[in-house]
Amino acid sequence: MPRGSRILVAVSGGADSTALLLGLTRIAREFGLSIHAAHLHHGLRGQDADRDLEFVRALCQRLDVPLIAARWDCRARMARRGLSGQAGLRTLRREFLAAAARRAGAAAIATAHTANDQLETLLLRLGRGAGLRGLSGMRTRTGAWIKPLLAAPRADIEADLNAAGESWREDASNRDPRYARTQVRHNVIPALARAIAPQGADLGRARAGLARRAVAAAEELAGAERLIARTAARVLARHSRIVRGEIALDSRALDSYPPVIQRTALRLLFQRPGHAGPRLTQRHLSALQSLIATARGGSRVDLPDGWRAVRDRGLILFRRTEDGVAPERSHALPARGPFRRGPLRGSWVSGVAARSRLGKGTAGGEFFAADGLAGGLELRAAKPDEWFRPYGGGKPRRLGRFLSKQPVSRALKAHPLVLADAQGILWVVGVRRADRAPVTETTRRALWVHVETP
Repeated sequence: MPRGSRILVAVSGGADSTALLLGLTRIAREFGLSIHAAHLHHGLRGQDADRDLEFVRALCQRLDVPLIAARWDCRARMARRGLSGQAGLRTLRREFLAAAARRAGAAAIATAHTANDQLETLLLRLGRGAGLRGLSGMRTRTGAWIKPLLAAPRADIEADLNAAGESWREDASNRDPRYARTQVRHNVIPALARAIAPQGADLGRARAGLARRAVAAAEELAGAERLIARTAARVLARHSRIVRGEIALDSRALDSYPPVIQRTALRLLFQRPGHAGPRLTQRHLSALQSLIATARGGSRVDLPDGWRAVRDRGLILFRRTEDGVAPERSHALPARGPFRRGPLRGSWVSGVAARSRLGKGTAGGEFFAADGLAGGLELRAAKPDEWFRPYGGGKPRRLGRFLSKQPVSRALKAHPLVLADAQGILWVVGVRRADRAPVTETTRRALWVHVETP
């Protein structure tokens, strides 16, 4: 992190997050970091959760670290939003931490995932049939989210805390057998360690060794996945295009590439029209590969979020079905005149007017050719693993990597906002527009859009 960076640390009170907060505060002065902490009381574990909050408050007070704490009725919040289980709680925690980071002005959010968490994640994803991207595990950094302890086994962390005379809180729910991760942690991994460890070996050390090897394997797979993704992005750039509002993919050309390139290209392609929706499953990918390889015309594959892929004379056309549901945050715009939809405002203008105003103080707005737009506009938080082709930038770029090289504020890099339509990103607000829907000499009608940012 650059000197002067402000980091928000997620602190539950457990051994891992306690060690993370202690470690970061001890190096903060040397590296010019400003540390803040955040703790969410889930309202689920009664007095145990109250004591966790008291412990975190006392720890932050001792370390002179500002704390942002909240007490939520997570059960009621999940019921209102149709969330459930550990995945629902994880969604609420991430939303709380993102809001706390904005409040603190933090450029990064540090969570205390360890090598043991990485091992558990890989085993769970393997059991669920994950592809290469899933098996590359958690990343040490994804946008504003960082995991400084990801290479450290939990046993080493607890040993260091004991040696330093530091205490921590134990969450009894981590032993609840209803959760798959708990079963993997307390049943699967010990059994695996016993199966591969030499006779008489210390099982604690064997588990730590497994965790370290999982981290090393995930790093290698992540490197392979990045290389394959770059190749797949170039394949898409050469062999896909937008035709009359549909995404057209040259199936004959794609069929000439190895299956792993095909599957990665299909994942990337589907991220363009469906950023906020579900991702493709292994079943969808297998069906799409069959669609690419078959010589029969007229075949189709139904995809998540109301999309459909149809084979048509050497092309695979990706189109939104009539009963497809538009994203909740999309804005149906009036056909003419000025409009305002929350922080989004603008107006329809003629191509002549748009060309005359380009580069002449458009008050932070952007112009887009009407015939290059597809579906309603969506103003939303960006995802660092999205791809877009920057205007004037040539090849498609992964958004997180693109932003890392831009001379913009840390806050904007940490929490980018994008304007998108049904075909993908149109504008990374405050940074760069995409090369889609440019106003040209042939543009007859254009949309001027302005986004009001805090």
